[in-house]
Amino acid sequence: MVMRLAPRLFKGKRTNFLKTRLLPGAGSAMEDTMKKTIAFLAALVMMASALAGCAGTAASGSASGSASASTSASASASEAAHEPGLFVDGTKVENTDPIMTIDGEDVSLDTYRFYYLRTLAMMGGAESVIAMAGDQTEELYTNLRDSAAHSLKLAKVYRDFAAEKGVTVSEDLLKELDNSIAQAKESLGEEEFQKSLEAQYFSTEEEYRSFMQDILLQQQVLIDVYGDEILNNVKENYVHVQHILIPFETEEASSESTSASTSASASGSESTASDDHSAELATAQEVLEKAKNGDDFATLMAEYSQDPGQPEQGYTFTKGYMVQEFEDASYALKEGEISDIVETDYGYHIIKRLPIDEANIKENLLQYVDSNMDTILSTDLQPLMDKVKVEYGEYYDKIAPDTLY
Repeated sequence: MVMRLAPRLFKGKRTNFLKTRLLPGAGSAMEDTMKKTIAFLAALVMMASALAGCAGTAASGSASGSASASTSASASASEAAHEPGLFVDGTKVENTDPIMTIDGEDVSLDTYRFYYLRTLAMMGGAESVIAMAGDQTEELYTNLRDSAAHSLKLAKVYRDFAAEKGVTVSEDLLKELDNSIAQAKESLGEEEFQKSLEAQYFSTEEEYRSFMQDILLQQQVLIDVYGDEILNNVKENYVHVQHILIPFETEEASSESTSASTSASASGSESTASDDHSAELATAQEVLEKAKNGDDFATLMAEYSQDPGQPEQGYTFTKGYMVQEFEDASYALKEGEISDIVETDYGYHIIKRLPIDEANIKENLLQYVDSNMDTILSTDLQPLMDKVKVEYGEYYDKIAPDTLY
């Protein structure tokens, strides 16, 4: 029995690095994950310095492979010519603080500016937002201000929630943060380090440090409060599978084949591309027979499978992360069962369902915060968000894409 699968096996992947949880026995791995967060964001700051430095001379086609960092750096590069600050009628306002207060806690323009400009960059930058506003300028600008304010409110709620639960960031992680900043300054030099911060919309080192501390605290809240829910959600709603892939050809080979086929067609020659996968199917059937007859699946994987992206322990996923047919085949299996052959554009797959590996989940909880966990988190935090009292400074309504730089 051959099941045909849609072209892309994976629909998406989990990337929210703020959500993680520490469970007994997983301390070292999870702390390493949090340290990687520090290193990752420090690297983005350094990357922003490099991108900003090249922005004036590099061709647009030579952008960095990191789309988010490139977008951020490009947006900031275009704004760098303008002095940072809030400008009303073309004149910089020298005293804007506080731009708002959240439950009595003052928010400086510098702090608000980071969240606002980051939101603006995610929307394509000032020019793009101004162009898209059309005749709904005020509504769009209000929504943009509110989005930045919401992020600040959420950060405040996390801090309050952490205090209520007795959650703090470890001294080791705070030292790791200090070390990462010191290393970046040493590597870049004071002047370039400051430029790199500005390229990421931070006005000062302390603004960056405060933002990083908020991220670590948000992680720690999830570490100390939500681990059991995350693990239980995985056990109830995820499947753990390994698979053997007998590929048709690599994407590179496919691209080359398509190019050759196009050239041949243009010259009137018959295409050399072939849809005959009988050889691969014969191999898959041979492997399936061995697997069904009790040969060790891991040994067969090592001998036959050509999926370079598959972790040694296989894939653990929930509904919505794989194309439907592969998902259905995996969920239809009982633990220990082996599927028939599943066909995708990558080749033929033989899937084996395994028990959920709790130890591995505990070490990688970061990857398993999904929409179910978002719902639980929202249930706990939304009442606190609703109670937050916000007051706005006299210049708050003056903030717009063409006034705040």
